[in-house]
Amino acid sequence: MKESSWKNKIQVLLSSIILVIVWQIVALKLDNPIYLPTVDSVFKNLNTIIKSGDFFLNVYNSLNRTIISFLLALIIALVLGLVASLNKIIRNMLRPINALATSIPTMVLVVLALIWFNKDKAPLIVGFFIVFPILYDGVLSGILNIDKNIIEMTDVFKVKLRDKLLKVYFPAIKFQILNLLVSTFSLAFKVVIAGEVHGQPQYGIGTVIQYEKMNFNTDAIFAWIIIIAIISFLLQIVQRIISKTMFGWKA
Repeated sequence: MKESSWKNKIQVLLSSIILVIVWQIVALKLDNPIYLPTVDSVFKNLNTIIKSGDFFLNVYNSLNRTIISFLLALIIALVLGLVASLNKIIRNMLRPINALATSIPTMVLVVLALIWFNKDKAPLIVGFFIVFPILYDGVLSGILNIDKNIIEMTDVFKVKLRDKLLKVYFPAIKFQILNLLVSTFSLAFKVVIAGEVHGQPQYGIGTVIQYEKMNFNTDAIFAWIIIIAIISFLLQIVQRIISKTMFGWKA
């Protein structure tokens, strides 16, 4: 098992090295930094960005908007998912709303959010509407997939609602949500950045990317892509740690 894991890591590393080499060769052939900058130029910009005074402020504001939008979506998804699982009428009433939320293109949501809200709140609202349907479906399916015999047993033994929620419903929801955690949070993070690109709040990764785009500074845009990728990778590590802590028995 460990040998297979090491082979996978080596293959991923080799693939990354090949990708960087191909990138550098193509960039040198094109000889046009606006279309494709060289690897060394991007990493010089990366170093400059990290050392700049606004770096942590921009990352903090983007992550803060993402966390708020994600937590709001999670809380409302938990409440509505639980209510919908217990009441079929409410479940059917929420179905078209959820379908509408999933069908609206992200850019349309960004435009509408900028019309209805200010430039600081618009990215947050867009993140919420993109993530909420995924979390709601996850919560609802997690509850509906609970063995009906277990539910009937809790009814027969007249288990209190509080104990039923904590001992039966919550573990099912928790497992479902943890499986979605990184993918949904990473999605919210990217959508929030897209909202910042169009909304241009004072601080945010998207604001900086839009500024660099206006100056045709492709090197800096690639550097920010690397930063976003690193943050997404760190989120995956956090999810693995949480999963091992809470579901170590599954190993």
